Amino acid sequence: MALVVMPEAGEALASWVDRLAADHMVPPGAIGRLLGLQARTSRKVGFHPVFYGLVPTPTTLAHIVQATGINPDRITAMHLSRYSGTALDLSGIDTADERTVNVIARHGWVMLSGSRACPPCLAESGGVWQLAWRLGAVAVCPVHRVRLVEVCPRCGIRLRQRERGRICGLSTRYRTDPVLCGNSHAGTRCPQDIRDLPVEPVTPALAAWQSRILHVAEGGAARIGGEAVGGWEWFTALSSLAAVIRFAAPRCPAVDALPVPESARRELATAAIKRSAGGFAAALRTMPPSVDLTLAVLAAAEPVLSAPGPDALRSSLELWAKAAVARRREVKHNPLRGLPWPGALAQAYEQAIGPLSRVAGVARTAAPPVTLRFHRIPHLLDEDDYASLIAAHLPGVAPVNGRRLAALALARLAGADSWPAAARALEMHAGRADRVSDVMVRCISDADAFWQAIAEAGRRLENREPVDYARRRRVLADLDEIPRTVLLDAYRSLGLPVTTRRRRNSAIWLWTHFTGGDAREAPAYTADEHANGASVTDSWRRFLLRIPPSVADALIAYGTDLLAQHPHQGAER
Repeated sequence: MALVVMPEAGEALASWVDRLAADHMVPPGAIGRLLGLQARTSRKVGFHPVFYGLVPTPTTLAHIVQATGINPDRITAMHLSRYSGTALDLSGIDTADERTVNVIARHGWVMLSGSRACPPCLAESGGVWQLAWRLGAVAVCPVHRVRLVEVCPRCGIRLRQRERGRICGLSTRYRTDPVLCGNSHAGTRCPQDIRDLPVEPVTPALAAWQSRILHVAEGGAARIGGEAVGGWEWFTALSSLAAVIRFAAPRCPAVDALPVPESARRELATAAIKRSAGGFAAALRTMPPSVDLTLAVLAAAEPVLSAPGPDALRSSLELWAKAAVARRREVKHNPLRGLPWPGALAQAYEQAIGPLSRVAGVARTAAPPVTLRFHRIPHLLDEDDYASLIAAHLPGVAPVNGRRLAALALARLAGADSWPAAARALEMHAGRADRVSDVMVRCISDADAFWQAIAEAGRRLENREPVDYARRRRVLADLDEIPRTVLLDAYRSLGLPVTTRRRRNSAIWLWTHFTGGDAREAPAYTADEHANGASVTDSWRRFLLRIPPSVADALIAYGTDLLAQHPHQGAER
């Protein structure tokens, strides 16, 4: 049998298989076997390709290429893995273990079975189903400016799901028509022609917003508050915003002004959040379960993710953030705690929520706020600043803990409304931050003076050359050892060998010097600690006390060059 139907641009694998089957007048399962799709077969599920349409297994990819001669990249582009690293996180998928799909099924914004559809698109293409219609963040056809259809009105089952409530294999008995529903219903195949389904127009602005979402999903440029971010960061922001919007909606007047159909506004304002396996908080971050709810969430998120700068970002978040605070007080629970906030969104969200009434026994507003961005605050306040400004207000506190508390306090003055929020904004180790804030706050001798001193430390930091500590941590995240050649001349002049231990301690020193972080969180320290237990602590302390100036100079030069080699991480600002 000659396979003559070529895949269209953006077409899903299942659509292509269905069109091949219709062209040759055979069931889709017969085409699946002819293509050599890796599958499991049983009487219950029929012919069931593994990871069907999600990611091509090596066997499936090789067999399709052999059977059709189609370029492997074109075949891969028909799978949802096309959006891995942007709209989807498929890093946990192991093509040797089909159970790894479960994580995606629970938390990914994607339909692993079924699809949404644009009837005009199907009419024009003769039955080509777009891969993007299976993404949870796609509810609009930007070409025809209509709301996508998700459920067949005749059988009441999601389009292309085959049967209600289960994922089915490819039929080896029944033929399919790409433009018909074909779901199994009441013992028959649903004959609804999807091209005939009525469509509901959306505003041009909403269609343009959907087009932009698709652009980012395809790897296009993305920004938050005017700052460039990666595609996965952008979709993480969308997911976190969706959680805030869904939680705050019953108390937010902005719902009534959303440019979506009344049914979508009503569903957002009244939809109950069902607890998932991970609880209420996890359920808020799952894919909105209907097109109406997706439309409303996308419309609400658009002003935030389209904000051109930090001020507009904070302003667009404010109504939703305030409503979320009100809802949190109402339900006496905060399911939004721990949400990831990429890039500039972290500071904007904390500032939009507003300060708590009191901090460490004194109103936080007793000290003036600072204009520092979170990425400019190190995890440990500068040693000299701590000694001259803060240490006197923390009697009995170890300097490393006091410096960490001071950094967290700076983040509070920069907009974080709680100690946990400050730790998240600084991307700080949650356990260490919690221990410091829970215990050390009680050691503050004079709360008013403490916060005034923190404000002065912030002013000093503002007046220095700006350093992007968050960027430095990213660049140096894999620095386990310093290359031997970097240290060779410095140690040779001292008559000392360059040992593995010295290379690792040098990596710790370089990391702490450039990131302003705790040595215990340096990549080289944690790797060495795992391998050698507590001995790394004594070794590091001895190294820190005895590091020769020539070695320090060599490390500073090497670190400076290393940072300069990563311009794509963003210039320090």
